[in-house]
Amino acid sequence: MKQQLYSEDESMRFSWLLILILALPPIAVILTTTDFKRQTSETSCEKVRIFLEETDQIRVSKDSYTLIIGGSVFSEWKQRSAKKLEPSQLRVKASPLFTPTTIAKCFERTVAHYRPVTTVLFLDDSDGLAKSESTFNALDEIDALRAYWSVSPSLVVVPPAITPALKREAEALRDFERRLTRWVESKSGTSMLDINTLLADDQGEVNPLLFWPDGRTLGKQGCNRLQGALLGYAGVSKPTTEMPADRVSS
Repeated sequence: MKQQLYSEDESMRFSWLLILILALPPIAVILTTTDFKRQTSETSCEKVRIFLEETDQIRVSKDSYTLIIGGSVFSEWKQRSAKKLEPSQLRVKASPLFTPTTIAKCFERTVAHYRPVTTVLFLDDSDGLAKSESTFNALDEIDALRAYWSVSPSLVVVPPAITPALKREAEALRDFERRLTRWVESKSGTSMLDINTLLADDQGEVNPLLFWPDGRTLGKQGCNRLQGALLGYAGVSKPTTEMPADRVSS
């Protein structure tokens, strides 16, 4: 009888041990995933800071108070523009890192750090399609943050370019642009650079001659047009407001 009880007790302990062993891997995965997400969230602005410190070595005019910032599409355009989209009169920051959400989240470093009078923000086509709601949430936050940090009294938003490669998405992007126009009109100190008119032909359609054969990357003539539009924002004067002492980064 005692031997039977002992065996049952041993069997129960073994069963619990087996359950614990089998449960450990999923628990470890959950903890690791949670920790990874936390670290990713914590380091995203750190990655932005490192990138910006590296690019801040590029010399710009000491009187430059215009910030041009854009994500994947603008970054690709800039890389293939033979310096046309990064004139010394402007402070140009382009990287796939710069989604509207990240710009808002890391605003102190992405925008406020430079004390711009004018910020020109380029949006990707993905910002106007699958991520349109998060884009408007981020734009609301950016608009509030520029007031909080007393920077960029002028915000220029550039809608996604409807390139020859985006014919299927053209109508959805036009809908987004119409909504963006209403957003701009509802905000003080905000305007829109009409890039799709800038890159259109005489019939008002996107001009394929302004793009590389891939139908997505801006070509030489397209870069010349866009450079002229961006240089129109280069003549802004030095800001008169100082950053509040309680908002200066340590």
